[in-house]
Amino acid sequence: MNKYGNKKIAEELTRFLIELSDSKNKETLRKQANRLIGSVSPLDFERAESNLIQNGITPRKIHQLSTSFIMMGLAEREKSDLRLHLPDYHILRKVMAEHEMIRCFLADLEEVAERISRAWQLSPSSSELMQLSHIAEHLNSLEEHIGREDDVLFPALKARGWKSLFYRIESEHAYIQTAVDELIKLIVVFEKMPFNNFKTKLMSTVRYLCPLLREHLFHEDRVLFPLAISTMGDEKLWERLRKICNEIGYCGIHL
Repeated sequence: MNKYGNKKIAEELTRFLIELSDSKNKETLRKQANRLIGSVSPLDFERAESNLIQNGITPRKIHQLSTSFIMMGLAEREKSDLRLHLPDYHILRKVMAEHEMIRCFLADLEEVAERISRAWQLSPSSSELMQLSHIAEHLNSLEEHIGREDDVLFPALKARGWKSLFYRIESEHAYIQTAVDELIKLIVVFEKMPFNNFKTKLMSTVRYLCPLLREHLFHEDRVLFPLAISTMGDEKLWERLRKICNEIGYCGIHL
């Protein structure tokens, strides 16, 4: 992607995003996205998004359109899993491996929450509550994972101008951590509240946390990380980031 803005490119991107919001001919648009994405700069994105706002399109819709454009444009270049193109020691391989572990714990969380919702009563030593506590403990380690992204990876990409793409993803980090905190607090007060209330609050928390976190991970894996690989070709930069992240190591999700 070009580092410098171009008014004509911004106008073309604006037209593309408007067409994307209405058109059903995704195959034609995919080819256009693949051609256009190599020329678009962060400044072009800002100009196009400003144009869309003036046309009455909401910021949330603009973010969705911008994300779709990046995914369509990069999909032609990343025909297979991004991880297959990265060396085993690459920092994004480590981050994405943690994402896979998180997905496994989310599946386990939904399964045990469903079993608890069907139970008439549980003791603190029940296998269901012990499994729930185990999952919550691992998910609590998301704080380390999020810290690595917010403090190391994301600033490097934002420095190249892609700030608008991080507004939603960074705000979601706070929502995710709050939901995990609620899950832990709920387990702590298990014996102090009526079981039916516990079940209701547990299912509410799980139904909020799991879809949010899955969509969040998808956005990082399919949009932000391919964009990082596409725009950050400096091997010395990736090596510096890897050394910093090695000091952190894997987060406690997998332990």
